[in-house]
Amino acid sequence: MGLGWCSICGGSHETPQECPGDLRATGTERHGWRVAVDTPYGIEAYGVLIAPSLDLWRARIITYPNVLWTVPGGNLTLKFAGNTPQEAEASAVLFIEGHIKSRGYVRSDTPGAPEVSHFSAEAQTRARAAAGPALRKMRALPVRFGDGPSLFSAMTGNVSESGLFVMTIAPFDPGTDLRVLLDLETGPVGLKGQVVWQRPRPVSGRPVGMGVRLISPPGTYKEFVIELP
Repeated sequence: MGLGWCSICGGSHETPQECPGDLRATGTERHGWRVAVDTPYGIEAYGVLIAPSLDLWRARIITYPNVLWTVPGGNLTLKFAGNTPQEAEASAVLFIEGHIKSRGYVRSDTPGAPEVSHFSAEAQTRARAAAGPALRKMRALPVRFGDGPSLFSAMTGNVSESGLFVMTIAPFDPGTDLRVLLDLETGPVGLKGQVVWQRPRPVSGRPVGMGVRLISPPGTYKEFVIELP
């Protein structure tokens, strides 16, 4: 890691001259790559946040919904710099994958599922959307759900225009009507759904949870799913 973690930029570089300086965001920070991981503490979702920083791009790592990763000592947010958003994101993804491997964690997404940057080939995404309905897309998103006034927190395993899979150790019975609050990049979106199946125990490495069919999902949600890579 060269000099270790820099106290100025929050990144790692070989020499002091390579420090890009204080990587402050100079534009909107967006959500990019995400992954769900089975840890000793339960299912966790890690993701990468991307933002421009003057003539560079920076990436930060987050454990959803709101814990940013920091350098040892915890006094500075961990950052990865790149000349393009893809380059910054790739560095952060490589660090996350090393973290997962070194601790013996297990990824909870579908084995072999392609990992595609939110920033690469957005034009291709829209072209696929124009060709027909979107299929299930692997995404770990913070979600709250319940069949009454109380809402329980969990993460999604995948989403589609018509439904989603909720990773939870206490899935509801099929036929249960649910109130769902999904945290998108643009803010929370309220949804109505019905449980159509449940997986009360892990099967072939797939996490426990339930499949939810959405009832008349709003356009905001559909547009979000269509634009996912």
